Amino acid sequence: MTTPTQTMLPDPPSRGGSRRFAPHGGWSQVFGDPAHPDWERPNPGPQGYRRDAVGAVALTVVALFSLALIESFNGTDLDTGRWRGYAVVAAVTLPLAWRRRYPIVVLAFTTVAFVWGTYLSMMATAQLVTQVAYFASVYAAVAWTRSRQVTAIAVAMLAVSMTVWFTIDLTVSSSFRDFVDQFDSQDGPFNPVTAYAVFSIINNLGFFGGAVYAGRASWRAALRRHQLREQAEKIADQSAQLARRAVVEERLRIARELHDVVAHHVSAIGIQAGAARKILPRNPQAAEQALRMVEESSRQAVAETRQLLGVLREEEHEPSAFSLHTTGELPALVQEYADRGLSVTLTTAIDDDVEPGSLSPALGLSVYRCVQESLANVLRHSTGRDVTVTLRSVEELSRPALELEVLDRGRPRDGTSGTGYGLVGLRERVDFHGGTCEIGPRRPGPGWRVRARFPLTTRVGGS
Repeated sequence: MTTPTQTMLPDPPSRGGSRRFAPHGGWSQVFGDPAHPDWERPNPGPQGYRRDAVGAVALTVVALFSLALIESFNGTDLDTGRWRGYAVVAAVTLPLAWRRRYPIVVLAFTTVAFVWGTYLSMMATAQLVTQVAYFASVYAAVAWTRSRQVTAIAVAMLAVSMTVWFTIDLTVSSSFRDFVDQFDSQDGPFNPVTAYAVFSIINNLGFFGGAVYAGRASWRAALRRHQLREQAEKIADQSAQLARRAVVEERLRIARELHDVVAHHVSAIGIQAGAARKILPRNPQAAEQALRMVEESSRQAVAETRQLLGVLREEEHEPSAFSLHTTGELPALVQEYADRGLSVTLTTAIDDDVEPGSLSPALGLSVYRCVQESLANVLRHSTGRDVTVTLRSVEELSRPALELEVLDRGRPRDGTSGTGYGLVGLRERVDFHGGTCEIGPRRPGPGWRVRARFPLTTRVGGS
């Protein structure tokens, strides 16, 4: 920054102020952020304030020492007194201890001290350390003022006051004319007065413009850090939610498998054991057959439970790894329930253009479990024993789909209401594949119908 000329220094000093032009949209938008108009930069806290105080004291000591060195080789105006220069230095540097606590107050105080101090001691305000201190006060006002509207007003007032000071000193004060009289000849390519005026304007534009730009950049950098912290917190929250959701989904998947594996076999064991107890006195051979089925169901339950536990102990597993059942095992499943007393008719009507491999392991398992749950419900809750299982390919919204339908003609059996977890798991399996599910009484009745549609994406010769 250049200052008014009063005392001779090794190099001719300068004076003046910078002019800033308000961009379109208002200064408050220039110094703030239109997307975050209400954001305020947080205070640095007690530790930051302590660092400011220590830095201000250190800068004051350096400035006083620098002024003493300049006076030692350049001389001192004894009429004004050495103490005035030191007082000016302290008035400009010490307030920086509060530059982030009260940035506007510090800027106003240091501006008055700097302008008035120029007339008290030119050496004090012209030295580099004092200029750096005043630069820091302008920077802090732009960087740390909480209200961006107040920041814009402060910068505008600073620009006006510096311009007025520069103009008054040119037109009213005699210091500039006294300074011009020192130029006896024109050694350079420009007129000395014109050159000095242009130099002063450029110098002050660089000084104040640099301080304002640096303060604005600091404020925006703080806003970006705040946004990054918010994004990091949001990502952490989303990650925690996803982790919790994954745990819940895993628990639901395990619950479905436990229900399908354990409840299926245990219910069959209960039914066969009860039948064996009732017919044992009058038909021992039939009772023996029922007990053999109990034994077989127990073995299957143990085997599938071990398989499930083995998968759960693995660190990584596919969602479909709980079981290896596929649609190819539906005939065996139908025969199993036929042995338990159901008359099951399995019909498969899949178009030739549906590629056999289009059924993923997860989809095949879901179809198998849906049939298993439907047959188990008929066995437990229905008086009917005739069941029709149909697996066919259909078109749904011009897209290939696999439709499963299980029908029976029985009436609800009294005293056999369940928990409903099986039907919930059935719907979840269908939803997992983006399908639709209809479960309820047949219309017209009697009987119950389960119909599920699973979208297919693979056709022969297609993608």
